[in-house]
Formats: sequence, structure tokens, C-alpha cells
Amino acid sequence: MSTSNTLIPSGVPGLDDVLKGGLRPGHLYFVEGSPGTGKTTFGLQFLLEGVRRGERCLLITLAESPAEVGVIADSHGWSIEGLELRDLVSSDEIHSTALFDLSEIALDDRVQAALAEMDDLKPQRLVLDTLAALRVYSDQSSNFRRHIELFRSKAVELGTTLLVTDEASGPVERHPRSLAWGIIRMEQRVNDYGPGRRWLWLPKLRGQPYVGGFHDLRIETGGLRVFPRLETDRPSAPARDGLISSGSEPLDALLGGGLERGTSVGIIGPPGCGKSTLVSSFAMAAAERGERVALYAFDESLTTFRKRALSQGLDIDAALDSDLLTLRQIDPGQVAPGELARELAGEVDCSKTQIIIIDSLNGYLQAMPNDPSINLQVHDLLSYLSAHGALTLVTLAQPSPLNRQEGLSVDLSYLTDTVIAQRYFEAGGSIRYALSVMKKRYGDHERTIREYKIGTGGVIVGEPLSEFRGVLTGLPEYLGEDKPLL
Repeated sequence: MSTSNTLIPSGVPGLDDVLKGGLRPGHLYFVEGSPGTGKTTFGLQFLLEGVRRGERCLLITLAESPAEVGVIADSHGWSIEGLELRDLVSSDEIHSTALFDLSEIALDDRVQAALAEMDDLKPQRLVLDTLAALRVYSDQSSNFRRHIELFRSKAVELGTTLLVTDEASGPVERHPRSLAWGIIRMEQRVNDYGPGRRWLWLPKLRGQPYVGGFHDLRIETGGLRVFPRLETDRPSAPARDGLISSGSEPLDALLGGGLERGTSVGIIGPPGCGKSTLVSSFAMAAAERGERVALYAFDESLTTFRKRALSQGLDIDAALDSDLLTLRQIDPGQVAPGELARELAGEVDCSKTQIIIIDSLNGYLQAMPNDPSINLQVHDLLSYLSAHGALTLVTLAQPSPLNRQEGLSVDLSYLTDTVIAQRYFEAGGSIRYALSVMKKRYGDHERTIREYKIGTGGVIVGEPLSEFRGVLTGLPEYLGEDKPLL
């Protein structure tokens, strides 16, 4: 039977997006990973997808007994009815599905028996789990490779899509990777505290384009789910179809009329200076205009966020009831960066959300501890959202007497198109607040520093502090006549 150019679905949500369509039938694929990465679960999902489509599917197991496979399936709520199962691991004759005993029959005989089983059933999908259990019975790498070549040739002859699971470690010379049409690698990292992180990548795939790089992976009830890395090859120039108002005329004046759609904005400042209040003001103004806003909170609960908004006179309940405002509380220890990026992409792709707010970037980065690619991952996310016409606002807490974050290496000038700085300053024996636009990539803006305060309606912006010098240092010098501040 000749192989088809039509790709078949893998059965793993998100993986076909990485593969840009699915797997090519009639070829051999290795699924590699250390113990516990989900290789057997992957194989079962692949086979059960075939069963669902009415295909003949066969699982040959070398590591788990049929009872153990049943336990895995039950844990995900799956029925294995319709799946052909052959047990090559058990020597106990009580297992009626056992073809042979590994301790009694030579490797060549076992391989030939498996090939005969393929000839008899002619499966459209086959999973051999796991190659590591078969390798221990072969002393010569050349002989072992010859047996894998037999499996590959038979798969091509029958048009069978063959997945072989294997351990990621081991001598390179004992692994016939060159025979594979594609290799899918699954990895995991255990953190010092909290859940670990899993990801998937493709070291090799012939004959078709795919999304390179690492893709976050989750194992949950129901199986594996892949969150493909966002591709940013689309044009990322801002959609110039008007400015978005903050709802405050003085703030809009500072911003040169407002913020452009399809751009990203970083709001920096020490804790307690009103960053969350500022983005809330943008959110409420947009909802009042009938635009959809999604706010992702990392640093405070939604109950606290709502109470603060109500205390400032913001009608947040009306916006929530109208579905124009969506609030989402995120635990960075439970949500992988790729998973969150995909959710944010869905906001602009499916829900047509115009404004995305991440409060704060510090919390988002907690999901990527000690990751040297932090800036690149955040840049790809913001570029994707911008390319789809969304305005993205991210807050970032900077070091102050209340916090120390010397280890946080984030370059907002590189990541965002606009940077708004909020600062404390001392005047007349009290703490005041100053606001300025440090950078705006598209369009002009005021170069002044304005005072602001937090009151009814959110952030209230005053006149430029033209008679002060050194406001950004926190210790300004007053140069003018005695004039009241806000």
C-alpha cells in the first residue's frame, strides 16, 4: 500500500498546529522522553483518535501489561473498546493477549511475530511501547537497527503510521534515529517548589513545514494538550485606525492624543504608585465606548481588584455584566507561559478583544524562573497581539524601598512601543506622584512631567510640574513661586 500525502490528526490537541496539519501516514515516528513525560498517554491518544475515525489500530506493549494500560485509560476517562492490544511483556499465561515471552524467544523471533501480527491485522495506526524494553535484548547496534528497519519497511508497505516510544537517554549509537520520518521529544523540569513544567519540540520532521522551538505541554485528565509557540512572522506594524483614549483629557494630552491600536504599552513604577488604577481607567473608558477588554491579574485577587475599583467610583460591575470586561486571575505557578500566551491569542483571534491588560509583568515572569529567553518570549507575545490590532498594556513593578528585584532582567524599551513612568516624589513634607511618557514609538507626546493623584474616577492628572527640577530622582528642587499642588 502506498503512502498518502494527506496528513492525519494526531489526537493531541494543539500538536497538529505544531505539525501544521498532522502526521504523514505510512511512516515511522519516534516519541522520546524520560519516564513520566507522557509517552504512553501520547500513544493511546493517537490510537484512540484512529478508533474514533473507524481505523484499525494496534498497541504492542513491551513495558505495561494490559491491566496497566487499562488503568491509564481509565484515569483519563477513555474506553479502549475497539483498540487491538498485544502484550509482549508478560510471561504469565493468564494474559490471553500475550504473544510470547521475552525471556524465552530470541529478539529476531519476537520481531518476526510482531511483523506477522501487522500482516494479519493491517493496522492503519500502530504504537510500539517502548523501544527501550526491546533494546536490552540486543547486544549489537547493527542488529538492533536492522530490526527497526523491518518495522519501518512493513509500515511503509501496509501504509501504517507507526509511533515508537523510547527513552530520551542512552547511547546515541544504539538509537536508529536516522530511520525516523520524524522525532517528537517530550521533556519536563521539576522546580524547587510547586508544579514542574513540561514542553515538547521536534528535533526532526521530514517533508513538511512545522513550528520550531519549544511548546508548553500539559498532562491533565483527558490526556495531553500542547500549546504551540506563537508565530510572529506576520507584519507587526500597528493598525493605524485611530487612537484609544484613556478617558482623561490631561492624560491623553500627555500621550499625544491617546494610544495607537496595535501597539504595546509598558507602565513602570514602584509598588503603590497606582499602576493597576491607571490600567483600570483605560479598561473602564474602553468598556464605556463599547470595546471589549480582557484584564489578567497576577498580583491581587479579583475580589480586591473589584473593591478597589468600586472605591474609586469606577462602575466595574456594569462593565462585567455587559461582557465588555473580562477579569481573569492567574496563578503563575499553575499556568505555563505558552498556555497563557495561547489564551491571550484566543482573546484577539476568537473574542475580538481590543485591549489586553497584563497586571503585572512581574507575575507573568514568575512562570519562567531562570529562563534566559524571557525577553524573547514576552516580545513574541506582544508582537503577536499587536499584529492582530490589539492594544496591550503591561505593568511592571520596579525596585523601591518596599521591594528589591535586582534579579529581574526585563527591557521594556525593547518589549513595548510606549513606556509610561510613574514615580514618587517628596514635596512639602508629603509623598506626591509624578507621571511622564518616557518613550512613544508611534506619534508624538508631551515631554513634560505631570503630577497626578488617585481619586474618584481613577487617576486624576494635573498640570505639568514646570517649576520643579529633579522630580524623577524623587528629591525635586522647587524653583518657582509658591503654588499649590494637587
